[in-house]
Amino acid sequence: MNGYLSSDGKVSLCLIIFKRNEWLYVKLMSTVIDSLRLPNKAAMKRLNKLEMRHTILFLLFLLFIIALPIEINLLLDDSYKESDIPQNIYIIQVLLFYPFLMLFLGIAGISVLAGLGVGISKLTHRQLKFQFLWKMCAFALTKPIIVFALANILIGTHWIVNTIVFILLFYTILRMIFHYPKRIKTHN
Repeated sequence: MNGYLSSDGKVSLCLIIFKRNEWLYVKLMSTVIDSLRLPNKAAMKRLNKLEMRHTILFLLFLLFIIALPIEINLLLDDSYKESDIPQNIYIIQVLLFYPFLMLFLGIAGISVLAGLGVGISKLTHRQLKFQFLWKMCAFALTKPIIVFALANILIGTHWIVNTIVFILLFYTILRMIFHYPKRIKTHN
């Protein structure tokens, strides 16, 4: 504990929390870096080795990056006063229901993208499983979400930004699919 003592002899709570969760921060940073490197094949292999719970936690982290600025804007917006919704109900909707809706839509969207990926992999004669593509689609969201969050802060939402984000995501998924070789047909 001597390393955690400050000049006045008190234990630094921040240092204790960081030391106890140091592996979590290192794992999160390596996951972010590997996600930014996608569609690199080595990054895909490292990300595929992660457990599904780490993938879900990473997805929650990404959704938090999107939801935080939007929720702040919603809470600072006074347009709800024009409707019949009381302020406390509006705050509960923004803080509780909106994040759960984003989580549901995020998981549903990733599932649709993974399903499209399975279809594309079948059309191109590659043998990729839905579970693998679901996990890779979740990690492939990193770059598009960062672009979307920055664009949302700088210029607001616009259809051009949404189109660029979708193209970036779809391009990454296609590149990941085409990294894997075609199936070899065996003749009996």
